[in-house]
Amino acid sequence: MKTMCTRAVASLLLCLAATTAALAQARIEEQIRDLESKNVMTDRIVKRDPKTRRVGMETKNFHFYSQGGTVANALREAFEAETRSATNVEREQRGESYECVLTFVQGSTKTVYRLSVSGDKLRPEVDVQTYFRDESVNIDESSVETTHKRNGDMAATDGHAAGGRYAIKEIS
Repeated sequence: MKTMCTRAVASLLLCLAATTAALAQARIEEQIRDLESKNVMTDRIVKRDPKTRRVGMETKNFHFYSQGGTVANALREAFEAETRSATNVEREQRGESYECVLTFVQGSTKTVYRLSVSGDKLRPEVDVQTYFRDESVNIDESSVETTHKRNGDMAATDGHAAGGRYAIKEIS
């Protein structure tokens, strides 16, 4: 009976730990979904297992100016709220510039989020990057998918951005 109770408690704690880890990044993921819905310029790279098509690695990069600073502030608040549950935290504040890197590791998966806010408080330049890697998924260079989304256009490419300059979107 005692062994059964111990196993039940251990199982419950394991489930709770997995749920807590998934919720730990919820505020940041919510902000990222919001950026995607606003057609913010995005570069995305996905590497899959060629046989199973499971995602083994994914990166996303967002770059924009935050009109009025509201989106930049919301992102910063989300990052600060998640620092308590991150495996590793790197933060730096210099004047108006802020950078935060949060790393979450659970089992064979590693997720890294990076936020950089710089410039004028009323119109800061914002960079958000995400990196996800599941070590249990076999990936190789032949399984790379790259997409670039600029101001509402989504184009699949071979990994090389079109030449020339482009406008960076402002969002509020």
